[in-house]
Amino acid sequence: MNQTLAALVLLLASAATAQTPAVPIAPVQPQTIRQIKPTLYVVEGAGGNSTVWVSDHGFILVDDKIAGAANFDNLVAAIRSVTPLPVRAVFNTHHHFDHVGNNAAFLAAGVPVIGTDALAAALAKTPGAAPPDLVFDHDFSIILDTGRADAHHYRPGHTGDDAIVYFPAVKAVAIGGLAVTGTPTFDYEGGADIGGWIATLDDVLNLDFDTAIPGRGPPMTKADIRAFRDRLATFRGRAQAAVRGGSTKATLMSAIRVDDLGWAWHGAWPAAQVAGLWTEAGGR
Repeated sequence: MNQTLAALVLLLASAATAQTPAVPIAPVQPQTIRQIKPTLYVVEGAGGNSTVWVSDHGFILVDDKIAGAANFDNLVAAIRSVTPLPVRAVFNTHHHFDHVGNNAAFLAAGVPVIGTDALAAALAKTPGAAPPDLVFDHDFSIILDTGRADAHHYRPGHTGDDAIVYFPAVKAVAIGGLAVTGTPTFDYEGGADIGGWIATLDDVLNLDFDTAIPGRGPPMTKADIRAFRDRLATFRGRAQAAVRGGSTKATLMSAIRVDDLGWAWHGAWPAAQVAGLWTEAGGR
């Protein structure tokens, strides 16, 4: 479903209405905002990265931190330090609590929250979570005078509901959990699929960008995204080879080398995560 939302005029409230979070509220964490490009910023801390793209009459926000009034207020304060303009919309990149925790506060302020229909379904099953009020299955665009924000859901990857948000005017993409600078997480219980993840990154790499803002960690280059994609492919290939060689769920993780990928040892993976990888790698 292709949808276009043009020239939204909505005000950002300065305080949140307390909501029961999907998970316990973490202690308040500091947040810092830094400029990546002339109209592009990232807010770090208190959960996953939040991307801020400032346009002519407002800004687009991607992901909104861990739940809590203080975290919401600190996010607003960080953004207010670089722009007085109103927020036009909030995008969610995936359903993990550190990226969607303050959806309710933005919705209460009259700000549209946008995510995939799969993300909305996942949050609807989580007590206290606030699903987006605008959903899409593949593509969703917001067009402003100085550029546009294009959200795309290609297929399951890190989770079953990942979306990226592309800002063509500044050649940047908010990539959420689909790329990290450290060890990735494969949320099989949430719909992960490494094969889909690799194919999704292939689609992302076809976009014209030079900067990617990951769910956590510093900005990445297009070459960084390509290298991360290749590490995923190596990991998946090793898992498949291990299963073909007779590895069981109990022995799979010890059979897959990751030190040369720059990833932490994965021997303590939860049983459900191991089972998901074993099945994806061809286990029966």
